[in-house]
Amino acid sequence: MERWSELSADLDELQDILYFNIEPERRRRRQELLKALQQTPAEPLQLVNWVRIVDYQWTLYPLSAAGSLTSIGGRFNAGTEIDSKTFSPWPSLYLASDHPTAYREKFQIEADQLVEGLSPEELALTPGQSHSTVVLNGKLSRVFQLTPATLGPVARVLGKIRMPERAERIKKRLKFKPTDLRMMTTGKQLHDAAAVHNWRVLPIQFGLPAPSQILAELIRAADFEAVSYQSSKSGGTCLAVFVDRLATGSYIELSGTPPAGAIARLDESTAEELAGWAQLGLKPPKG
Repeated sequence: MERWSELSADLDELQDILYFNIEPERRRRRQELLKALQQTPAEPLQLVNWVRIVDYQWTLYPLSAAGSLTSIGGRFNAGTEIDSKTFSPWPSLYLASDHPTAYREKFQIEADQLVEGLSPEELALTPGQSHSTVVLNGKLSRVFQLTPATLGPVARVLGKIRMPERAERIKKRLKFKPTDLRMMTTGKQLHDAAAVHNWRVLPIQFGLPAPSQILAELIRAADFEAVSYQSSKSGGTCLAVFVDRLATGSYIELSGTPPAGAIARLDESTAEELAGWAQLGLKPPKG
């Protein structure tokens, strides 16, 4: 138990060092990082029959990003339970290019996982709950396509930041392999950390933002209104839309006739209402 406690303390210290020692360097190089992201031209995207699955309670607000603000947030946004002293939360609306992708993302079914005997809802520990599936159309004008190539320029900037010496010493004490923990210097490393690997470990275990959340904050600040990325659960495409960054003329709307009272369109005029703050009884952070 003593050894376990020592290792646990070392891991906590290591993560604190990695974030709090490196974050000032990221801030110092912030303009360089934003310019690197802006080397990737913002792309327009026409949405035709995209899909979103929401809990039934949000049937009248299927375009609300309120759910993304709860707990630790999502892969490409920070929720309200991440320490506001380290990271301010913001909402994102998550969509999928097809129903199988939306289904796997909603119930967190891995790409190689077959469902036999138990339903996806049961596997996701949500038996008996109702859900609503909506089909969406729309257009966005400033989308960042997340790929190893588009992340190459920003990875080169991050590669200028060295791992703190104290972190290196703890790594040796914990007997980490060189590949177990290293600074990201290539677009592929950054892409895998953001879009492939389990992003929840740092927020849940250490209360710190995940690499994908740190990257998303920069992409949002670089004046993109959404991030497009391949689902880690299927071959489909996912979209994280920064609701409060929609450009003039961009919109997402429900296909078909919505139920009475539903907000059927997300655009500049409804973005504030659909950001989710009011629905959760919260005030958005200033700035």
